[in-house]
Amino acid sequence: MTKLVDKIKQFVGISFWDSVYKAFTFRDFFIAASSKCLLRKVSKVRKTQKQKIEQLQKQGRARVLFFLQTPSVWKYDALYQKLEASEYFEPLIVVSPYNVHLNYDKEECFRVMRQTEEFARARGYNYVSAYNWEKNKWRDIKKDYKPDIVFFTKPYKDTLPQYHIYNFTDALTLYVPYGINCMNLYHNNYELPFQSLLWKLLLETDFQKYYAAQYEKSHGDNVEIVGALAEEKLMQEEYEAKDVWKPQGKRKKRIIWAPHHTVDYLFNFSNFLNYCEDMLKLAEKYQDEIQIAFKPHPVLKFKLINIWGQEETEDYYNRWANLANGQIEQGDYIDLFKTSDAMIHDSGSFTVEYLYAQKPVLFQIRDEKVKEEFNSFGQMCLDQHYLAYSIEETEKFIREVVIAGKDPKKEAREQFYKDYLYPQDGIMPSEKIFNILKTAIGK
Repeated sequence: MTKLVDKIKQFVGISFWDSVYKAFTFRDFFIAASSKCLLRKVSKVRKTQKQKIEQLQKQGRARVLFFLQTPSVWKYDALYQKLEASEYFEPLIVVSPYNVHLNYDKEECFRVMRQTEEFARARGYNYVSAYNWEKNKWRDIKKDYKPDIVFFTKPYKDTLPQYHIYNFTDALTLYVPYGINCMNLYHNNYELPFQSLLWKLLLETDFQKYYAAQYEKSHGDNVEIVGALAEEKLMQEEYEAKDVWKPQGKRKKRIIWAPHHTVDYLFNFSNFLNYCEDMLKLAEKYQDEIQIAFKPHPVLKFKLINIWGQEETEDYYNRWANLANGQIEQGDYIDLFKTSDAMIHDSGSFTVEYLYAQKPVLFQIRDEKVKEEFNSFGQMCLDQHYLAYSIEETEKFIREVVIAGKDPKKEAREQFYKDYLYPQDGIMPSEKIFNILKTAIGK
């Protein structure tokens, strides 16, 4: 049946397929309708992957593609640098469309793509846009660039189908999760066809490997534990971060406020609508002692536009941007983490990720039910946090922990980092992944 769909797609053309794809997810229906169907597909793909390795070992070189949708989900910098410096690999970043299903707005989609291109350009990456701006059409990346190895930055079908894994099953496909799994969202993290079809699912700790073995349809047969690639620079004491904070008259305590996007569905972690004005007031109240970087989840803006409208949403974001001791951060955040003093958030993955910074962190918790959304690993990470159930408790954290420096969780937080987060063998994630790829091409 899948072959039939491929023939239909080829016959009607990509532009038609793009339009119907918004309403009908044919490939998910045929591939994921049953576990047996998926496992048959996985078995076939595994054979193709084995053949690809045999081909690459004869070539001794490989063309590597990274699909990138937004700067905030880019976790591959350290690996990209190694590949670019190697004589065996040709890395290329493909800036692909984002949010093509969730409240899709073509103008906003293109705006994000332009922003992401600028991010790639500023980093000096070798990149190409999936959209040909001169010819006003989407590129056939597979045909034009013929990749041997493909890295994805997200597992979801929130991009166009020609840029998803189903179109690259003849290549060696890999994925480093854009967020470290610490929640009970096993379906999104392990049970999608995406995870099973990958050649390598690159995870962070034994906890994630255990969850993959339990929930992935292929029972984690493609899992490699490499550590947290995105946090590699945070783990390197010698890394000198760029100071991304707005200049002040004197050194102030630097706090990141990172609200989640779940204001209207799912587990509803987000306190944003309750705290959005109060956080601005706290920034103004303590303007002589702190500065706050507003670091919203990338999807939050789309949600707010539906709730508030475009004008009010832009106005709120601009208020942070124009605040003397405030700023807005929507891109890569490693330097932001490294140069900060504390974080306040209600996010999922940041519950783990900011612990790599080894600094005090507060979780703004809606109610006790939120704790139940975390898996066993997430519960351990949440235990390293201060908790706030109100804006008053948030202010107390700012006043006592951040400004006054009274941090009773410091010792336990640092021990947790040593025991569970830092690589026990001392080998950084990028080196481990690089070695996996070198082995694949026989080097």
